[in-house]
Amino acid sequence: MKKILAFAGSNASNSINRKLLEYAADQVRNAEITLIDLREFDAPIYSEELQQTNGFPQNIQQLRRLFDAHDAFMIASPEHNGMMPAFFKNIIDWISRMDGKIFQDKPVFLTSTAPGPGGGRNNLATMRAVVPHWGASAVYADFYLPAFHDAFDAKQNLITDLSEDERLKENVTAFENHLLQELVPA
Repeated sequence: MKKILAFAGSNASNSINRKLLEYAADQVRNAEITLIDLREFDAPIYSEELQQTNGFPQNIQQLRRLFDAHDAFMIASPEHNGMMPAFFKNIIDWISRMDGKIFQDKPVFLTSTAPGPGGGRNNLATMRAVVPHWGASAVYADFYLPAFHDAFDAKQNLITDLSEDERLKENVTAFENHLLQELVPA
């Protein structure tokens, strides 16, 4: 069974992107999900000098081992001024300095949400463009959820807008089918 590492690129304790990610991960049926809190892997702002002086922080080394041990990734990232948060980008910067590509030729499922009508669409487009450069073998990034507080019931942990719910499930199924196809010998 394939193993998926899932996390939100947010350092907010009550992240709406984490809630969306948890719901998306619950839709996966044929893979093992490891859901982590990226805040546990926070690191100082990356600089080459800091790396040369102190080496890699232990928590970044631990995160890299988690990346190595999984077959795919599910990431929900907030949108800060049209892009991913500095918190998430900083962690990517640290991992990028370690051996190998960040995502090591593995598939990545991306999603985003926001309180407003854009739903993180701009960030998702940016991430869709850069994640292949970070080593993703395939990118599934067609789902963003606009108006999170109107479209998601946080108490019941579900998308209340049925058309959006169906769209998310279709995207998760496509991602999962890709993983299952990787299991079939050529």
